[in-house]
Amino acid sequence: EMTQQYQERQKQTAAHSQLLEAKVKSLQEQLATRLWDSQQTQETATQALAERDRTITQLQSRLNAMEREYEKILHGSGDLAEAEMAEASQHWKEVGRTIAVENWDCLQEFSLNPLEI
Repeated sequence: EMTQQYQERQKQTAAHSQLLEAKVKSLQEQLATRLWDSQQTQETATQALAERDRTITQLQSRLNAMEREYEKILHGSGDLAEAEMAEASQHWKEVGRTIAVENWDCLQEFSLNPLEI
């Protein structure tokens, strides 16, 4: 009877051991799969971040180039406006001198001293 119980226990233990070994093997396979998936996800994320960084760098370069172009345009417009204002100022100074001379001559024509008026 004891021998029979012992053999039965051995069978149960062997069956339980096989079951546990199968579970361990299954878990090891799942772990390997999860590790592989994790590595693939990590690689994909790294590639996406690198692409994002490249895009940001390209966009920053384009933005810097646009800013330089706008500065050139603004400086060019400012220089043009300054030149036009200088030209207009010179023109109106000449017009003012012409009017002053005409008025001077007109006053002297009537024997008036412009400095006394």
